[in-house]
Amino acid sequence: MKGCCLSVFFLLLMACRPSVVFEQYKNVPDETWNRYQVMEFVTLIPDSGQYQVNVCLRHTTDYEMANLWCFVSLRSSGALQLRDTLNLKIAEADGRWLGHGGTIKTLEQPIRHNPLILPKGNVIFRIGQAMKLEDIKGVKDVGIVIEKVHVINN
Repeated sequence: MKGCCLSVFFLLLMACRPSVVFEQYKNVPDETWNRYQVMEFVTLIPDSGQYQVNVCLRHTTDYEMANLWCFVSLRSSGALQLRDTLNLKIAEADGRWLGHGGTIKTLEQPIRHNPLILPKGNVIFRIGQAMKLEDIKGVKDVGIVIEKVHVINN
């Protein structure tokens, strides 16, 4: 009986979680992200609705700053367009790394406009680094995760 209740609990927990409709990382050559190198992600949104959009970063522990400013934009086949500046927090003030992993850290941060109402069809996300330095060393991969938000109606 106890095992059955536990199984039902985990099934309900998984049913309440958003479902990933797109996840992709792009490699940064030589672990150096140039300000003119924009990462472009093209995805097909299956249904119009609310989506949680997260920017992801994989970096080495050689990264020298506590944050990384990024420009984020999106275009769709409809009228939807968005431009935003995102401050990815990478380390605490005392130097402790955020995210998970050993010598390569992975972190994920939502954009400010979440949840977004995305139209069905092609949506293009573009992410570029917005730091004062032309080249940012220690960045391995930049990615995006898009999750469908399931609205529960009462």
